[in-house]
Order: sequence, then C-alpha cells, then structure tokens
Amino acid sequence: MHPLRRPPRPALLALALLGGCASTEVAAPAPAPPPPDPGLAAILGRGPDVAIAIVGPSRLDRREGEARHLQFGSAACILDLYYYRAEAGNAQVARHADARRPDGSPIPAGDCLRLLKAAKAS
Repeated sequence: MHPLRRPPRPALLALALLGGCASTEVAAPAPAPPPPDPGLAAILGRGPDVAIAIVGPSRLDRREGEARHLQFGSAACILDLYYYRAEAGNAQVARHADARRPDGSPIPAGDCLRLLKAAKAS
C-alpha cells in the first residue's frame, strides 16, 4: 500500500454503497380530496342566512377571529357548518360541513341537512 494512501473508512464506504441504492421512483401525487357531498350544494359557498332559512335557527353560533361555526341539530343528527371569508372584505361563506348522529356515529352531512330540513317542515 502506498504510504500516503489510507484505507477507506467504514462509514464513508457504507455511504458510497448506499448512494448507489437510491431510488429513482417519483412519489405518486397526493389523492384529490373527495368531491363535496351533493346534498350540501344548497349551502356550501353561501352565507349563514341560507342555512338558517333552510333548517331554522342554529343551536350554537361561535365566532373565532374571521371564522364562524354554526351548529344545527335535531333528534336525528347534528350538523356543523364552518364559515370563512372567501377574500378579504367579502362576506363569510360555508366552506366545510361535518355531521354526526346524537350517539356520535358518522352520517353524511348532506343526509343530515335533508333530515334537518324535513324536521323543520314537520
């Protein structure tokens, strides 16, 4: 062995070997969010007055900064609507909805909206 040449260090050798094993696969793009529940078309993108006109007064009206959370409920289900400003200075519109049965089990928000609408009509 040449006196000026040192044997490779084990850590450097391991890094060199691992570098040759790097994958060239491209990660799959994240899946698109599910489409909005078609039963919510009447309220998503619209102001709180629309939901109130459809199902009646909310049982909870909470504001947090620029956001607003309205909750509607009956013996059949509980619907939470979340309102945000579309752009600075614009009115708040419904951007998200969650729903559950009184026992906590999930129900599609559009189905809950239909049940609340029917309960108001009866």
